Amino acid sequence: MKKTARLWLTLPVIAWALLAAAEARAQCSFDTSTPAEGDVVAESPKSMLINFLLGIHLQNVRLVGDDGTVWPLDWTPTEEDVFKAEFHVMKPLPPGKYQIEWSAYVRQHYHPDGGVIPFTVAARESTSVGAADVTSAAAPPAGGAPRGVSGWPYRALREGFAPPTGR
Repeated sequence: MKKTARLWLTLPVIAWALLAAAEARAQCSFDTSTPAEGDVVAESPKSMLINFLLGIHLQNVRLVGDDGTVWPLDWTPTEEDVFKAEFHVMKPLPPGKYQIEWSAYVRQHYHPDGGVIPFTVAARESTSVGAADVTSAAAPPAGGAPRGVSGWPYRALREGFAPPTGR
């Protein structure tokens, strides 16, 4: 009787572990973007681009301001799997913080995917004073630093942890 009770108590733990593993797979298809995650751009980007490591069914792309405003984009969804999405914001963005939000389904691996790419449009007066701090969204990382998101699929592990060595 005690073994049965213990089994029923461990089932929620097993279910939680399975859900956590499914969440860990999220954003496994993201490769790079323009603007890149954390970029500070001097002016409103003319176009934005998200590159994926594999073909995905991109279901939604939207641009959200720090105040919750959803900015209109010229992006049109398709039923085809895509390796990249290019889109334009319909109006110039004022200085502030923004994030590109995307959601997709990876048909090849049978799971949902998605992510958030935050970036900042700098105020004009701050770009002239701190021009060294402002980077172009299309510029490569300074000093040959590795891209923060390329090829390493688990966002939580990318931030502060490196993949194991010797494998």
